[in-house]
Amino acid sequence: MRNWKKGSLHCHSMWSDGRALPEVAVKTYQNAGYDFVCLSDHNVFQEDPEVWIQVCGEEGAWPPMLSAKEYQRSCEMLPGSIIEKQISYKKYIRLKTFSELKDEFEVPGKFLLVPGLELTGSGESFGCPGRVHAIHCNIFNAAKTLLPPTGGTDKEYLQKMLDLYHSVERKDSFFMLNHPWYNVWDADPRLLIGFPEITLFEICNSGTGSMPEDWICNREKYWDFVLAHRLANGDPVLYGTASDDAHFYDPERLTLPAAVETGFVVVDCPGELTAANLCAAIKAGDFYSSCGVLLDDVEFSAESGTLNVQVKAEPGVQYRIDFISTAKDFDRTMEVKEFPHENEIFSRTRPVIPVGIGEVVSSVNGTSASYTLKKNDLYVRAIITSDRATRLRTNFYPAFQCAWTQPFIKI
Repeated sequence: MRNWKKGSLHCHSMWSDGRALPEVAVKTYQNAGYDFVCLSDHNVFQEDPEVWIQVCGEEGAWPPMLSAKEYQRSCEMLPGSIIEKQISYKKYIRLKTFSELKDEFEVPGKFLLVPGLELTGSGESFGCPGRVHAIHCNIFNAAKTLLPPTGGTDKEYLQKMLDLYHSVERKDSFFMLNHPWYNVWDADPRLLIGFPEITLFEICNSGTGSMPEDWICNREKYWDFVLAHRLANGDPVLYGTASDDAHFYDPERLTLPAAVETGFVVVDCPGELTAANLCAAIKAGDFYSSCGVLLDDVEFSAESGTLNVQVKAEPGVQYRIDFISTAKDFDRTMEVKEFPHENEIFSRTRPVIPVGIGEVVSSVNGTSASYTLKKNDLYVRAIITSDRATRLRTNFYPAFQCAWTQPFIKI
């Protein structure tokens, strides 16, 4: 019997550049039926008890201020909860610490807050003068402020990020590469091939989609390209997560990129709802990712190599289940190509993903389907797509609600 727990691995508050107070962000997820949340603000853990922000007339340009309108909404959502003070004509709000949020919102066995942060490195050349890159990574279950590294090639930079993670690493923590396509496929797929210790990345993130998705490659092919090379090298599977990367929580902006409740993971969490149990399940790939579709069951037999998928169907919604694989004898040629952009800072040199990577090997219309690995299949994973449109219209985000299983291999 599955013990599915729905959660957010990647979201923000006014501790960094989110547009809501941390208590409003957490309460929004709790009201939406989430079981756990990792509030992962940029380069900061919510621990300083003396951070006060001013209530301003308008939100203003990035990074945002707390607007009078959002302050009023916060007070209405959480009456008596907001900590404020008046100094002359100005009103200030104190940002609640993680410890305070945990005390206020956690419900044992029903709702869990997990500490974390997003390491955000931007504006790096990675040894390519005139070009600007960004690599962002999340750390799950780390309660310490960390500042991002600077300088070096992309490999050196990612290693520095991993070194920072190792400085706070514990048995029940993990490291995740966020939105590799941001700004313009800044996380070269060869990075993930070369860093097999990174076993988690975002296949879905609603907050980053400024460039056309198929200009260099798309999210699905990126995943399959890394998977194929890793497995051919005898390296670990790369698991795919989904995040809303929430910055917007107010009703007026729920159709914007980075709006709350647009990407989540559902974890098969045995035993008690704890960070340790969630972490163990996620690191083992015992979860699926979604931007709307829910599943009743995902079952893989390592002995027979059969993947079974059962959708938690909604009335009136149609579903298609696609099984994806790559052949063991795939073309391992690593052809590299220049992808020029009218703005040189976004020009990139990236590998060309050959034909045969990430092919649909079976497709079924319905709410249940299975696929058995063939002799020449490296792995199998499934994408479940509904005919219900998502509420966002942005590149790198699905037009229709869907879910992703993890890749499975036959032992």
